[in-house]
Formats: sequence, structure tokens, C-alpha cells
Amino acid sequence: PYLGLSKIAERRRDFQRAKECLKAGITQSYCKPDEVSSSLDQGANPFLLQALGALEEKMGHLSEAEALYIEAVKSRPSHAAGWVSLAQLRTRRFRQGAAAGRVCYQTAERELKRAGKKPSSYVYTAWAALEYKKAGNAKKAKKLFESALKVDPKCSAALLQLGQLEADQENWSDAEKCFEQVLKCDQRNSRVMQAYAIMETRRPEGDSRKAIGLFERALLVNPRDAGVLQPYALYCADLGDIEMARELLERGTQVNKRHAPVWQAWGVLETRYGEPEVARDIFQQGIWACASLSGGQSGGHKCARLWQAWGVLEAREADYAAARRCFNRALDADNRNVATITAWTRMEETIGNYDESRHIFERCLKQFPPSSNEKIALWRSYEIMEKNAGNISAAQEIYRRSMGESFAVRDDADLVTDSVELKIEQQKQEKLLPPMTEVLKKSKEMEVSRWDASSMRGEVWLNDGSIEGKVPAAVLEKNKNKKKRSNASSNSPSVSDEEASR
Repeated sequence: PYLGLSKIAERRRDFQRAKECLKAGITQSYCKPDEVSSSLDQGANPFLLQALGALEEKMGHLSEAEALYIEAVKSRPSHAAGWVSLAQLRTRRFRQGAAAGRVCYQTAERELKRAGKKPSSYVYTAWAALEYKKAGNAKKAKKLFESALKVDPKCSAALLQLGQLEADQENWSDAEKCFEQVLKCDQRNSRVMQAYAIMETRRPEGDSRKAIGLFERALLVNPRDAGVLQPYALYCADLGDIEMARELLERGTQVNKRHAPVWQAWGVLETRYGEPEVARDIFQQGIWACASLSGGQSGGHKCARLWQAWGVLEAREADYAAARRCFNRALDADNRNVATITAWTRMEETIGNYDESRHIFERCLKQFPPSSNEKIALWRSYEIMEKNAGNISAAQEIYRRSMGESFAVRDDADLVTDSVELKIEQQKQEKLLPPMTEVLKKSKEMEVSRWDASSMRGEVWLNDGSIEGKVPAAVLEKNKNKKKRSNASSNSPSVSDEEASR
């Protein structure tokens, strides 16, 4: 009952009441020391702990959410949902690398085996999504999706994401098979209909009537699904029916006021085909509707895309001061928003303000982990900007810096290519997997120091957590000359005090 009561309060956006219900349930479910041996759990109810963690994450309290997820898997180490939530928090919200999530999924797999339970398709599906979206390893992701489908051949989440992966790789027939397989078992799955329709819109020989039919079927299942209304409207706009697109987007904001992509799509539509004042009003209404309780003046993470689109509008209207204010707000809401960084630097480049563009690139590159997809994209944009400005030597230096970073930090798991090596790697991981206490250490996202490589006049990089550097040639030459002078003075004959007095 506690979980159900909290869900009702959460739907009313009474988060305080929802927390009280969950905390009451956790207090009632906590095991006493003499009951631990006879109980399945070693603490409070893991489902309630995980639900409270999800609520804290939704409210923007990420540290509290991580602590609750850790407590959930400590209470029941085989609790799959707790491990998945912890992995997704660390990789999506804390922006840690793929290894941080991978070790959570590997530990979940190990603990399920220890508990004598069958593997979890939920864990394999989330793990596959990490490997594909975060690590870029489509081959490994496919193997994990297949593992999920071996556990549960009707797992709609695995089939849906596998279909999306095949569509991304333009394997249209394989993607269609995945979507059709889900719809045979679940004819009311609007998520699959949406993905199927989007694939038809992207397919070279796709049927527009079939795509529209799939969108309409999804809306018959759930007329209040803004996630269907938004891509449907964009497709109508591509077909040239702007009024229909406008109606669908307006309907999306009415059925789900907190769906930021709908507000953004509507504002961009008005930017391109309507009046700037109407677009500004839509962006402002969207920010007010989507702002989180702990988002500050910028409204929080969801509002970043709206501020970015608003900034693009102001740049298009040549109001560069207003555009800078919008881009600043976007980065305040999400300091790793690549779309904002790219749009801002392009605006500065367009008006010839290259120094400001360089400053934005250098400042924002520090926010991303080395060799991440986002950072690689920013390095490339930075290099192209210098080429367009005619600074070939600067572009070559940026390329050298990006390649040096890529070689210095490399994920060993991505080197596994064929199935034999993958099997060996999995066996290694099973043996070398750190203990659960090590995995469950809280993240310490704190900057304690920063070095400016330019002030050191040399190359500086990280190697397994250690700071290494290359001594500049000028310094080496200086030290060499100093050593020669020192040796020369020590080998010269000494002069006695008596001779000196003469």
C-alpha cells in the first residue's frame, strides 16, 4: 500500500507526501538484527528504497538518490532494479563513463547467480543500451539483447531497442521483424508503434500512409501520449502540412504540459514558419511548465533544450545579446548540453568573434570525460572552426590534442571484437570483478584541483589516474647546459687561499 499511495501523491505532484508514504513503509519493513538470518533481505524493503531513490532523482536530489539505490542493493544484492537504477544514475546524470555502468550490470549478473535466480532480461536490456548508446559498441549490444531474449523471448523492451538499433544501422527488414514480433504479442504497445512509424519515415522506400497509420494507431491506444504527437507533427511538417503539425504540437502541450520536446518542437516550428514573438511566447510557457523544483532560475535539466532553441531564435533575429543570455541559461541548466555549445560557438563564428568561440570551447571541453562521444564531437567542431577561420596550424594543434587524449584514455572492453575474445574477456571480468563493497562506494563528484597545460608549456595527460607530462625541449636544453656548467666548474683546479691572497 505504501508504494501505491506514494504513486498517487506523485501524480498529484505532492512529492513531500509521496516521500512520507515511502519512508513510512521503509520504517515498517526494516529488519531487526535478530531477524536478518531468517529474512530474505538484509535491511529495509529494496523495492521501497529503490522507489524513494527514483523519486529523489526526479526531484534533482542526485546524491540522496544514489545513497538509496546503494542501500537497496545492500539490503538485497540480487535486486535487479536497484542495480539498473544505480548504473543509469551514474552514467546518465553523473555523466560517468561506460565502465561505471558496466560494473554495476556485471555485479548484478553475478549476484543473481549467487542467489540461485535466473538471469534478468531487464538487466541485459539496460546493459545493452549502455553498450550501444554510451560505448558505441553495437556488436556487443546485439549480443546482450539476444541474451535478454533468451531469458524472455517476449521481452518487448529488448525487441523495441533491438529494432531501433537495426533501424539506426539501416537494417530495415530486421528492424521491421522486431517491431512486428512485439505487436503480435502486444497489439496496444504505443511505444513500438511510434518507433515503427519513425522507422518508416526514415526508410528510403518507406510508405507515408503506413507511417501515418501507425501514428494514428498509437494515438488510438493512448490519445494523451505526447511522445507520439511530437514525431507525428514533425513528419507532417516534413510533408508540408504546417497547420496539421501546429495542431498536433498544441495538442501535445495540452495533454502533457511537462513534455519539453513538444514545447521545443512547437517553438522551432513557429521560428521557421511563424512569427518570432509567437515562438518566444511558446518557449517561455514551456520553461514555466517544465521547470523543476530545484532547477533555480534556469528551470533545471529539462529546460536546457528550450533555452537552446530560444537562443537559436534570437541569433537568427540578430539579437546576439539576448542569444547569449539564452545560451548561458541553457548551460546553467545543463553544463554538458552539446547542442547549446555548438549553436553558441557557431553564432560567435558567424559574427567573426573567434576569440569568444575559442573561450567557449576551451571552457566546455573541461566538463566532459576524456574520449566520450560528446567530447569527440566538440573537438571536431573546434577543429572545423579553426579551419574555416584559416588557422590551419591551430586546427592541427587541436587535432593533435584530441588524438593525444584519445590514445591516453582507452576503454579496454571496446577492443574486444570477435566472439572468442569476448568470451575470454567475460571470463576475465568474472574473475577480476571488484567486490560489491567497492562497486557501491558513493561517487565523489568534486573538483579538487586543476592544471593549465598552457602555463606548463608542455603536454600533460592522465594515465590510470596519475598525472604525467612531457618536459618541453627548451627546458631539457636548459637543464643540459646547466649540468655542463656544473661539471666544468667541479673539474677545474681549485685555488688555495694563500694563492688568492697573493
